[in-house]
Amino acid sequence: MANNVTMDESIYQLLKDVDRNYFTSNRQLNTKSMLYQTIEEVQDKGWFQDLNLETVGNYPLATATLKKATLTEAGVKRLAELKQEFDKDKE
Repeated sequence: MANNVTMDESIYQLLKDVDRNYFTSNRQLNTKSMLYQTIEEVQDKGWFQDLNLETVGNYPLATATLKKATLTEAGVKRLAELKQEFDKDKE
């Protein structure tokens, strides 16, 4: 069953995935997808280095540069803040 997540939860997951080098390649995304919307939301926040979105002309698609993406110092700090919020019961 699908589970709706908030933008903050999606940002937290993206920060975690980039931090642990989860992405082994770039991704082609539908521009309506949650991952696309999340990357679009965080792109100018200064939390990531080498994270880019390139739209594909005339199609609702984009390429997300995720393989080379890393967290900045601000990204590591934001990840720690969100971890306290979303991983309260986990250790």
